[in-house]
Amino acid sequence: MIDVFACSCYYTSRACKFYLDGECYENYTTAVSSKADCTARFSGYFMAGRCYYRHRVAANCSAEYYHWCTCYSNRSTTYNNDTCYNIGGYHTDNYCYYITFDCRGYVANQQCYRRVNTII
Repeated sequence: MIDVFACSCYYTSRACKFYLDGECYENYTTAVSSKADCTARFSGYFMAGRCYYRHRVAANCSAEYYHWCTCYSNRSTTYNNDTCYNIGGYHTDNYCYYITFDCRGYVANQQCYRRVNTII
């Protein structure tokens, strides 16, 4: 039996397990019989009887909020790349995907900073 809900992250370079049609795929299954089935069930790439796929998004997580094997519950254009990183988020296409705004540094102007320079 294939565990399609197991997380297996993929890489964006050609140095991945399966590099097909300009994309990296980590897994494949022969449990599907058509391109349509592969696309519908796995958002995968069908070739030579195999459905290549990256990961399977959990049923309670929107694919839009799922990045690198993590389901982020929030999305915002307010936070810059550094703030997004500092709160444990994922920044792409001007959006910060994050679980909670948990700044372990310093908060100023709705951003999270690791250090503060003080002028003496």
